[in-house]
Amino acid sequence: VTVGGDKSAVLSSVIEELVRFRTKVRHYALALPEAADAVPLEGAAGAEEPKQEQKEKRKQLMRERKPLLEACDSLRGDLAAFGIHIK
Repeated sequence: VTVGGDKSAVLSSVIEELVRFRTKVRHYALALPEAADAVPLEGAAGAEEPKQEQKEKRKQLMRERKPLLEACDSLRGDLAAFGIHIK
């Protein structure tokens, strides 16, 4: 992107903010709650059920957050159309 003078600095700042925002949203969307990792196990017999429940909760969480990840990908694609590539 070629823009003269102060406009170039402003554009660079806007791009940096967009990249930071996208990174934060992706980090949130991919994060797992700490509580899901801290499920107490009652004993060997009950060990499988909590793990299965954890797995299902994680899958549900990822399904709920999928639109956030898709929005991040869309932003990346939209910026690429202007010659701004986020890796």
